[in-house]
Amino acid sequence: MAPREVPFIISTFHPTKATESQRRIALSHAARSAHAKARRLRTLQYQAQKRQEHHASLSRATQDLPITALDTFLPADRTDPFMSFARVLDPTEQFLFDHYVKVVIPLMRCNETQVLFSQRMLSLWVPVAITESSLVDIVLLASSRHLSCCYTQQQQEKQRFFTQLTLQYKSQSLQSLRRAISAEVPALDDATVAKAIMLAYDEARPLYVHDTTMLKHHIDGAVKMVALKGGPQALGLEGLLEHFLFNLIAKMRRELGVHVMTPWE
Repeated sequence: MAPREVPFIISTFHPTKATESQRRIALSHAARSAHAKARRLRTLQYQAQKRQEHHASLSRATQDLPITALDTFLPADRTDPFMSFARVLDPTEQFLFDHYVKVVIPLMRCNETQVLFSQRMLSLWVPVAITESSLVDIVLLASSRHLSCCYTQQQQEKQRFFTQLTLQYKSQSLQSLRRAISAEVPALDDATVAKAIMLAYDEARPLYVHDTTMLKHHIDGAVKMVALKGGPQALGLEGLLEHFLFNLIAKMRRELGVHVMTPWE
């Protein structure tokens, strides 16, 4: 591969008027950079659309499955009496959120002690997640995914129930991510990047069969979004999102054998 030429304009100590040739070089370089960025954004939007369509079709395929009644009653101290969530949770969603806090978060720890990781999640991630409806969907997705994998074949009705919820929240999350990418580019906020990272984590869950192609789309999309935002160091939540990203990339490479390229390495 031929070495890439980097155009630049020679400057002297005394300011001089740029020549026509120098102006053409500068304009050409700016145009190429703008076109490359536009291509990356179109790729992100296309991938988000395809992921959403894929999971919407799965959701439609299971929407007529019988749903069994579940005991989702929680005591008042484990619900949301002060209406602090971005939307009102129904009893099943309250049950899912409680399961996320009590069970899923401790299982998610990224090379940290369980206590330290849980403290960071509860003090940094959860307060942010409950303030935006689309992030609430991400939380409920993780919880329903875990529950759908916990029930055995002897408990098929409950397994199908949580599988249906998983597909529902996955489809809603992908739609939300697609809308956010279209509305925010190039200034993506932390919530949008968090959605992409968490959706990639969902594809990488160890408890179910992976769709390697979809997994690769998710992680590549998350990496591109982080690059557009300015790199991992630009992520918020006091380094928690950066920690999630690096742990996810390491998991892809080490455990799942998925090759991930990052522009900042």
